[in-house]
Amino acid sequence: MNHVDDYHIEDTSHARLQASQKGVKHFLKAGYGLSVHWGLYSLSTEGNEWIYYTHQIPLAKYQKRMTQFNPTRFNAEEWADLMLESGQKFLVITSKHHDGFCLWDSALTEFKVTNTPFGRDILHELAEALHARKLGLHFYYSLVDWTHPAYRTDWDAYVAYYQGQIRELCTNFGRIDGFIFDGYWPRQPFEGLQYEYFAARGKWDLAGTYDLIHELQPAAMVANNSHVPPIPGEDYQAWELDLPGENTIGFNTTEVGDKPTVCWWNLNTGWSYQPWAYNLKSAEEIVAVYNKARAMNSPFFLNVGPRPFGDIHPEEQRVLREIGQLIRAQ
Repeated sequence: MNHVDDYHIEDTSHARLQASQKGVKHFLKAGYGLSVHWGLYSLSTEGNEWIYYTHQIPLAKYQKRMTQFNPTRFNAEEWADLMLESGQKFLVITSKHHDGFCLWDSALTEFKVTNTPFGRDILHELAEALHARKLGLHFYYSLVDWTHPAYRTDWDAYVAYYQGQIRELCTNFGRIDGFIFDGYWPRQPFEGLQYEYFAARGKWDLAGTYDLIHELQPAAMVANNSHVPPIPGEDYQAWELDLPGENTIGFNTTEVGDKPTVCWWNLNTGWSYQPWAYNLKSAEEIVAVYNKARAMNSPFFLNVGPRPFGDIHPEEQRVLREIGQLIRAQ
């Protein structure tokens, strides 16, 4: 991405709420979570989670992936147990990525997991398994939506749609520990095809969204993966594949705001399941980054991309467990 120095951010000065002090303290103490990117893009044989955009897949063709999504090996209890073994305290999962496909039984769309052969509400099953083990649940949610028609044609309707989904996520799954939004990148100018797929057609009403979350889930930590310092209503600032304050990969920021910071890393190549680009990091390499982040009092998100069958790759599971052993031994 090519950034511009002169950028404008949405005014959220009228946001009334932030996460509770208890929520902030809990988040910082938890410190280490599993991040998961999973959806229809996991069925791909090339590319990554952006394949709908990068490969210009027609919508009707992409929607046919719903008939192929049947992750029968998915077991929320096994995922939650793996997190315990790995020393992780919370899960961050893609409730909806840029392609618009939802991993829960949203009443507001038909483009969802319960309309696939699998037919089960993945987020509901995870919430039950995590809560039973006193593990936290955070939702990644993409503001950008490549497939929802209102995104390009009726902005007010789209904002109502996405805020309705946030309300569902805040009310249907018990305690929610946080949200991290993606797709709002104020330093990124969109032109041509990028404009068509990414550019907002109006204001997001971020202040309204943040207040909605904080009203329904007072302890929930809210962030926007915007690569700029936090604005009112946001509770932490995230860096992808960089330590807080660093920008070695070109689209992070060296500007550090006045809120907690987070380091967001991946265990393998990229974020989604990509066996053609397999390059698993070692437990020692990950723990070295984890220790640097924790020395800065920054929680550490470690990402995996589950396979289309519904499980996390056995070798990734092995390394996650090794990481847990190393952390416990420190």
